[in-house]
Amino acid sequence: MPKTSVFERSVEVGAPADEMWRFHLDTRNAPVISPAAAKFLAIEGDFPVTEGGVVHLTVKQPPMPIAQRWRVRIAEIVENRLVVDVAEKSPFAAWRHEHRFEDLGEGRTRMTDHVEYRLPFGPVGRLVDRLFVRRQLDGMFAERHARTKAHFEGAGA
Repeated sequence: MPKTSVFERSVEVGAPADEMWRFHLDTRNAPVISPAAAKFLAIEGDFPVTEGGVVHLTVKQPPMPIAQRWRVRIAEIVENRLVVDVAEKSPFAAWRHEHRFEDLGEGRTRMTDHVEYRLPFGPVGRLVDRLFVRRQLDGMFAERHARTKAHFEGAGA
């Protein structure tokens, strides 16, 4: 079985877990918290998402020169705690993204993005991951978390 990489990043946000969880059930909110350089050309599906639902995304995100098409299936939903999407079509050979929400009390939430992924092309993909992709994911999720925090806490992004 091919090796899968794991990426995880958390942020504490001054918003209730149920509010953040509901926000993530509507994929049309992705442009609000995604890196500013990402351009969403299409977001199609039924919203709020439901377990088993499919979302189609077309995104142009540097450094890729062309738009990427994603088809993700909502694999699991746990009320106020978890939304899991699994890519059925994407630039990755495998992609599973868990959006976790932990209620910290007093209107605060720890949001964790846990991603298990694999690039195509075997050993070459693993090298590209170590040299570029891992760093790109780290930067992308750092910006995503800063924008999420700003959105929910009322500050400018």
